[in-house]
Amino acid sequence: MGPAAIGSAIGAAAVTAGRGAASAVGDGLSFAAELLRAAGGSTASTKDSSGQSDAARQQMKVRTDELAGRIRRHLASAGIDLFEPVELVSNGQGGIAVAGPHPQQAAIEAALGSDVLLERDFHLLATDYRDLMEQFPTADIPPTLTISIPKSN
Repeated sequence: MGPAAIGSAIGAAAVTAGRGAASAVGDGLSFAAELLRAAGGSTASTKDSSGQSDAARQQMKVRTDELAGRIRRHLASAGIDLFEPVELVSNGQGGIAVAGPHPQQAAIEAALGSDVLLERDFHLLATDYRDLMEQFPTADIPPTLTISIPKSN
C-alpha cells in the first residue's frame, strides 16, 4: 500500500470518527446511551431492553469498583485506617462527603478533599450514574451514587 493510499485510509477513518462524535453531540446522547451503543445497542430501542440495561449497569459497577479501590488506596496513603466501613456520596458541590455519621468523618473528608482528581472522578461517576438511573430506573437500585468502602483489614 503506497503513501497516498495510507493517507486516504487515515483520512477516511478520521472523517468517520468525526461524524460519529458530531452525531453523538448533535443527538444530545447521554453517557448511558453511549455505553449502550458501544455495547452493541441502538439508542432508539434501549429503554425497554433489559440486556442493554444490564450491560450499562455492569460497566457502571466496574467503574465504581475501580474508584472505590482508588479511594481506599488514597485513604491508606493519608494514614487513615478505617475501623468502620464508610459510605461516600457527592456533597452536591463537586466534592465527596461521608454519608451519615462516622467517627472518622472529618479526617476522611479532609483526605478526600485534598485530591482534586479523585473528587473530579467521583463527580463525573456520580453524574454518569444519575444519567443511567434516569434512563433505566429500577426500585432495587438507589437513584444516587453511594460508594461503600469496607473497614481496613
